[in-house]
Amino acid sequence: MYLLKRIDLMPIDLVIRMAMAVFLLLLVSQAHAIRVTNLYEATVPVKNQTPSARAAALQDVLRQIVIKVTGQSVLPASMSRQSSQIQHMVEQFGYESRQKTATARPKLYLRAKLNSTRVKQLIREAGLPIWPEERPATLVWLAIDDDSGRQIMAEDSSHKAIALLQKTADKRGLPIVLPLMDLQESSVVGFEVIAAMQPEALQPPSEKYASQHVLIGHIQQVDGGLWRGRWKSIDNEQLTTTPAGPLSDAIAAGINPLATRIARQFSSHIYVDSEQYMDLVVDDVRGATDYAHSLTYLQSLSLVSQVDVVGVDQQGVNFRLHTRADLAAILQVIELGHVLYARDTIDQLVFGLNP
Repeated sequence: MYLLKRIDLMPIDLVIRMAMAVFLLLLVSQAHAIRVTNLYEATVPVKNQTPSARAAALQDVLRQIVIKVTGQSVLPASMSRQSSQIQHMVEQFGYESRQKTATARPKLYLRAKLNSTRVKQLIREAGLPIWPEERPATLVWLAIDDDSGRQIMAEDSSHKAIALLQKTADKRGLPIVLPLMDLQESSVVGFEVIAAMQPEALQPPSEKYASQHVLIGHIQQVDGGLWRGRWKSIDNEQLTTTPAGPLSDAIAAGINPLATRIARQFSSHIYVDSEQYMDLVVDDVRGATDYAHSLTYLQSLSLVSQVDVVGVDQQGVNFRLHTRADLAAILQVIELGHVLYARDTIDQLVFGLNP
């Protein structure tokens, strides 16, 4: 039995989630996670700096933050009527003016950061899950065909699609990675490979990025300055196509469905009444460096509030994690970091330390 406080008998739903967790550990054993640090911040347009305009804008701030924290694209109507609570959630706010071009009229924006504990409490009260801050990175192979020619978007590309791609991913709290497209990659990945949506050809060059999810996109400019997009994930054969429209819509058609699917896989309904305790062992700890590495990593997990060292023996180091999360969520988050890997999750939680 892993959760030691307030758990006398293991309910059937927890048993099911444990089985799911073991399965998910196998899926993410080679994947790397990125900790998303801006989940509780958002920037929205605002009419002016009056209190009434700020209150209305804070509604949009809360909506954007909840979308990022939960991974849900559609929120309950009740969550959009929390004006009295939002005022008490604000930790920081400020205004900024943005101007798209030298001749365009500047627009005013409100940037605000909300208290993470209060946002999570609101989410729990709404019965929504929470997507932990540690999230698997998605590698994006994107081919653009426009007036300037055919291009493959790389890490250092300056095409306007890159900013829109990152903005869309940030709004969903989805970490993305673009390929380097160095000489080695350019010799094996051509524009036609990506445009043809060939997952089998992109699988080998994708492996070095250790991303669990790989998204392939082809966006083409058409008449009238409009854009069409086609998207496919390597792990999902479904092809998504978009009608002619703004470039932002063509990009969102690839990012949003993937973000929703990943969030469903890794989101969890965490306990709300009291803190739980979970014991685990990290074996093969050889010296002070391994010990410090294991302890520091466990302390860094977003779902863990405190880590105690219960004991050290020939089996390894025994840690006790303080958390409000369920077992499945903790196991997923631990494995995503690629620091520890599961050796045993049946009789007790035993992890090895990756080299």
